[in-house]
Amino acid sequence: MTKFDRSKTHSAMTSTRIIRLIALAVTCIGCVSSIIHPGWANANDKPHIIYILANDLGWRDVGFHGGRTPTPNIDELSNSGARLESFYTLPHSSSTRAALLTGRYPYRFGLQTKSILSWSTYGLPKDERLLPQALNIAGYRTAMLGSWLLGHAERSQLPTQRGFDYFYGNLSPVGDHLKKINTIELTDWFEGEKQMTEFGYSTDLIGDKSTSLIENHDSSTPLFMMISFAAPGMPLQAPERLAEKHLHVTDKATQTYLAMVSQVDEAIGKIIAALKKKQMREDTVVIFHSDNGGAVKRKYLSGDGDTEQTVSDNGPFRSGSGSLYEGGIRVPAIISWPGKIQPNISTERVHVTDMYATLLEVAGASLGKNDQIKPIDGIDISPVLMENQLLPQRTLILNVNEFGGAVLKNNWKLISISTLPSQTELYDIGNDPSEELNVAHQHPEIVKELSVTLQEASWEMAPSLYLEDLSNPSGYRTPMFWGENPQRP
Repeated sequence: MTKFDRSKTHSAMTSTRIIRLIALAVTCIGCVSSIIHPGWANANDKPHIIYILANDLGWRDVGFHGGRTPTPNIDELSNSGARLESFYTLPHSSSTRAALLTGRYPYRFGLQTKSILSWSTYGLPKDERLLPQALNIAGYRTAMLGSWLLGHAERSQLPTQRGFDYFYGNLSPVGDHLKKINTIELTDWFEGEKQMTEFGYSTDLIGDKSTSLIENHDSSTPLFMMISFAAPGMPLQAPERLAEKHLHVTDKATQTYLAMVSQVDEAIGKIIAALKKKQMREDTVVIFHSDNGGAVKRKYLSGDGDTEQTVSDNGPFRSGSGSLYEGGIRVPAIISWPGKIQPNISTERVHVTDMYATLLEVAGASLGKNDQIKPIDGIDISPVLMENQLLPQRTLILNVNEFGGAVLKNNWKLISISTLPSQTELYDIGNDPSEELNVAHQHPEIVKELSVTLQEASWEMAPSLYLEDLSNPSGYRTPMFWGENPQRP
């Protein structure tokens, strides 16, 4: 009879129990995770993400805000998801793109002043972690279509070097939607890193290429597609077939602008139709918003010469693109995910930096310190989208640069203008969204508190890359456009 060793048997039984307890604990952790974020994706269930930007679209230029031209496809998105009525961007195109792709305020890395221009030599700093880079690691295929506007003078600044597997569109500000030239009249249309000649209207081309990518995509692989339309931004150009639909508008500039809005809506319709045809719509999060408010005045070449026209409509809000008033940074915004986000209208204050954290949560991507080395400013807004919860009270730095800044806390918005004559303005946004009444003198204690917040942010501000770049020769031509033998005029 074999001798029985009770100590060894007890040790083996104890080890088995420990293994079972660990397995149970892991299972419970998974249960808790699913309770904390009901409906959001896990490692094996990653939704596709389509992120659509319009350029300089006014608050009231969409149908669901009472726009002057129908936008049925944008309205359908708004009816199927969350309408974010207090969604804030930055005053300029490059700043907004930088904020959504990093989750960080642009003043932290030098993109707080103006946009990157056709002759600029700087770009989004290379040590910033971008959304497509994080999604690549999480298993996503990534594509960028349309206006990049985050650097083009060096190859390392291009979207294909910053996490996007595919790029199609323009790198710098558009000078002509039909000719595909930038504002210094150089050809600016690329597929990947190859400059190309393309015929057609830019909005049509971006819409068609987006639908083609969706149609040919293997839906078993999660897709992140950022679609950045240059329209309805300058210059005012639209296909005749759409301009003819607005002949009831007597002003030529407004007629053209409304046709451009219609063209963006039509392209979005094609993209949504492609998702449905591919049976991807139910598994796709679609985000839509403008990169900043509508331009207040636009130059338009008419038979009488250059004239200035106000063609975009920012509704009740003051000023427009480039401004820290509500008309410049409060934009129409929608997030739609059938079956996961119930149709609702939210007035919770959301900042464009929040989209980074939220989408990484959707994708199951890491925000751990080993991956996200630099702290982000945005927060995960999934409780608002999924459960109609309220966001925690917080202070939003709307921007800070060498010429002033703005901060928003609760209903109080402080705008500081430091250029002479300096000025401090305080608005009760909850009761005065049009910013008609400056109440700074009535509330000195609030002015003091918010001024300290803005001052502290200014100490963290990186030098403006835009201002540093002004020292470059005005005739500079970037290597990307001039090949191996750059020339100067």
